[in-house]
Amino acid sequence: MKFKFEPDLQHQAAAIDAAVDLFAGQEEKQSLFTIAPKQVQGELEYNEKLLGYANRCDLLPEQILENLHVVQDRNALPASPELEVKGDRRSGEGDYGMDFTVEMETGTGKTYVYLRTIFELNRRYGFTKFVIVVPSVAIREGVKKTIEQTRDHFRQLYDGVPFESFVYDSSDLSRIIDFASSSSIRVMIATVQSLGSKAAVFQQAREQTRDIPGVEWVKSTRPILIVDEPQSTGRTADSAGRKIMRAMEPLASIGYSATHEFDFHPIYRLDAFDAHERGLVKSIEVDGARIQDAENSPYVKLLEVETKKGQLPRARVEIVKQQAGSVSRKAVWVDDGAVLSDDHISGGRSIYADYRIGLIQKMGRSAGTMQLMVPGKGVETLEIGDSHGDVDANSLSRAMIRQTIEHHFKKELRNRPLGIKTLSLFFLEAVKDYREYENGEAKPGPLAVIFEEEYAKQAARPEFQSLFADVLADAASAHGGYFSQDRNGTFTEPTLNAAGELSNARSREDAERTFDLIMKDKERLLDEAEPLRFLFSHSALREGWDNPNVFQICSLREMASETRRRQSIGRGLRLCVDSEGQRRRDEGLNVLTVVAQESYADYADGLQKEIEKELKVKLGVVTVDLFAGLTYPLPNGDTGSLKVNESRAIFEGLLGAGLIEENGKAKEELRTALATNTLPLPDDLPDDARKLVRERLTRIARKLPIRDARAKGQVKLNLAVLEGHDFQELWKRISRKTTYRLDFDDAALVARCAKAMADMPRPGEARVTFELADMLIGREGVTGEKRSMSAPQRLATAKLDLPDLLGELQNRTELPRKVIADILVQSGRLEDATINPSAFVDAGVAIIQAGRRLMMTDGIVYKPLDEWWAQDLFHEEDEVPLERLVKVSKAPLDHIVTDSTTVEAPLAEALNMSGAIKVFAKLPQGFKITTPLGTYNPDWAIVREHDEGEDIYLVSESKGDLNTLREAEKAQIACGKAHFRSLDVPFVTATNLDGILAQA
Repeated sequence: MKFKFEPDLQHQAAAIDAAVDLFAGQEEKQSLFTIAPKQVQGELEYNEKLLGYANRCDLLPEQILENLHVVQDRNALPASPELEVKGDRRSGEGDYGMDFTVEMETGTGKTYVYLRTIFELNRRYGFTKFVIVVPSVAIREGVKKTIEQTRDHFRQLYDGVPFESFVYDSSDLSRIIDFASSSSIRVMIATVQSLGSKAAVFQQAREQTRDIPGVEWVKSTRPILIVDEPQSTGRTADSAGRKIMRAMEPLASIGYSATHEFDFHPIYRLDAFDAHERGLVKSIEVDGARIQDAENSPYVKLLEVETKKGQLPRARVEIVKQQAGSVSRKAVWVDDGAVLSDDHISGGRSIYADYRIGLIQKMGRSAGTMQLMVPGKGVETLEIGDSHGDVDANSLSRAMIRQTIEHHFKKELRNRPLGIKTLSLFFLEAVKDYREYENGEAKPGPLAVIFEEEYAKQAARPEFQSLFADVLADAASAHGGYFSQDRNGTFTEPTLNAAGELSNARSREDAERTFDLIMKDKERLLDEAEPLRFLFSHSALREGWDNPNVFQICSLREMASETRRRQSIGRGLRLCVDSEGQRRRDEGLNVLTVVAQESYADYADGLQKEIEKELKVKLGVVTVDLFAGLTYPLPNGDTGSLKVNESRAIFEGLLGAGLIEENGKAKEELRTALATNTLPLPDDLPDDARKLVRERLTRIARKLPIRDARAKGQVKLNLAVLEGHDFQELWKRISRKTTYRLDFDDAALVARCAKAMADMPRPGEARVTFELADMLIGREGVTGEKRSMSAPQRLATAKLDLPDLLGELQNRTELPRKVIADILVQSGRLEDATINPSAFVDAGVAIIQAGRRLMMTDGIVYKPLDEWWAQDLFHEEDEVPLERLVKVSKAPLDHIVTDSTTVEAPLAEALNMSGAIKVFAKLPQGFKITTPLGTYNPDWAIVREHDEGEDIYLVSESKGDLNTLREAEKAQIACGKAHFRSLDVPFVTATNLDGILAQA
């Protein structure tokens, strides 16, 4: 199978034209120069001299700048004020005049674009000398492979123009002489390390290069540099990479990347948002793991090590902390010597007894270690990202592998009839997880064993049987490993630096063998007859290679790095191809499924942060260039696009109308303007462009917090009532505060709590559930829209001794140990504590506390204090929804703010109209009676005019149905009744006015 390349993709053509049009007006010509070896004193001059061919550009800087402005305007990019750009302290001092940048999202054909740009520059201007500089062996091998794949394609497009490329090899310097002396297209591909390191042969005079350093030969040709991933090659002036690139004195330098660090002269932009909106890459769905009931071990994870001047290092760790009524994972800061069972760290959890923090060390910018003193085991050293006492790693990996295989088989059922091979990719942290060696003999590692077991289980399911109708399921042949290999073919563990890159020559050599294999296998992998479908690879080999038919990616390690999500999904973003090598764009076909250790919401949040950092943007806000580049159809069938100045005009219109803040943050008024179709858009903006602008603003406004947009009213004081005799007498009687004392029987408490504990649900075991969500990637942010949820899968956890149940329950309930013991024994549920001790204790505490509160209310006695509630609890309010207001005349406020339209609103109206009621008030929220169950706020205070002429002062509680009250509600009402009894004020409960009058 051979890949078929499409020559007329609009986004690629635009990127090619952006680079080529920089030299508009240049005539097709070359410069000639003479190459001669250096003369050595005492020796005869060599007779042999060579004629060299160099790129030539006769355009003045002013002409280049004019061309640059045309290109930038066409592609809706801000215009560079001048060609000569001086770097700053961050980017490095230096001249960046002929440095241009092309931004293209991973998977959109960046390598194809710059290779074809080479041919176009040759066709139009006669340029022949090009150097492709890459940051790694992986990317170098990817470029080499793409050149091989596109050779016939470009030969057809450009009438067989002579073209040669080579990978720079310090042991074969003769290729450099050919590079300089050939009159046809020559492309040298090199890693920046091979050219720019201190020991680089490229900078040394060697006999193979006639005693002239290779860099001098290349410099004479005035090459055009194509810099792949310039943010990783060192384009700052003080870096070795920048120095060697300047030493080659290029005619121009064009950087291609999805994530530029510096973009001095941007000429084309196709970012992640454009690529997803235009369907140029696969859409993404995340099947995120949600782990539950796994808090029964002394879990500690090192998140960060921080050092400040004059202070000892401290560590931020994630532990399981006791919160109000439950436990959950929380991040806390700890110092050397901290005791993890302390209240301020873990909430006093006994499971952390005798766990202490030892030495904390900062190691480099983003690395560090922390000693954890483990009882009975001594010192365990954690690096950032390491954890102790978590769920069993292999157990979680098994669940993720199972989930990935299931997704794979479902996709294969759909893809195979279309002639599309389905591949899945697993990223591992260590080679030994996949392959182990004993006495030189290789054997499967633990994850390879798990894969084969889970593969066999999934393949046996009836719904997948059709996949194996012709060829029996063979787990062993279905998977393979792409890892660094030594000369004997043994998988090796690469050595990485702090940035996660291969850090020494041996690691790079081993990786090079692997990439050679990967690239050779690229077409073979897409052959349906090839049984290999599941690829395992090291996380260090996550760049420079991909396969368009990767439909699932599973990272069996944490996404701790700030760029790992983007790097990982980049391996599968490219649109898939069929068995004919044809790119397929069928609706709903190109979806990449990511099986992640984190929830889909956390994944979306992490991915958004990575995008914001890499693209240097703030998502979810309106920016000056937010609408620049939006394309829309023109009446004549062509395509128009919004320019930077048009985008700025829209931004300024929104800002001037008060729809956004100065920093671009959307305001509630923007949502209103969208709803009422009153956006202040420029009059000359075409209708199709208006529609796109509205859609983009609608997505941003959707993220605004929901605000009550109903009609509002005000509540004013009714001084005639508030200062009148009747209300003053009522307030005098009901406003006194009280305190209470309790009296209850232990045996009754034990019986009540034991029965409730016997009826409680069984504590949950540690389990993982996968939640599948679509990732919506746009300038308004990255959000996950949940679609489905898997059945829970049990997880293994560390086996621990049962904690001191009596001690835990006593500490949290303050009841005697004997009472707690009687409750546990009589409940008959002690065995359940071994399943999930933490959940068992939490449930037990809740049951005991609830039972005790209910028992307390039976014998509660209130005593009046010499304290009173202030009358200023009644106050005016603004912005109250009209539907909650009932206008009245007999209350201290001119409106009653009701909580219910079915009970309180009709009762307020009835109280106001009744001739039997002189004055009434809905008691304010600040009027709270203290009870064992928390505070209680009664509903109404009333002055009733009795038939016999004597006024009755009472308090009432109104409920829709008095027969369906919860136990806690009944207990609180009982406390309220006891409180007012101590004040000699009647307390009644009723559903309406008739019920109040009947009891008063």
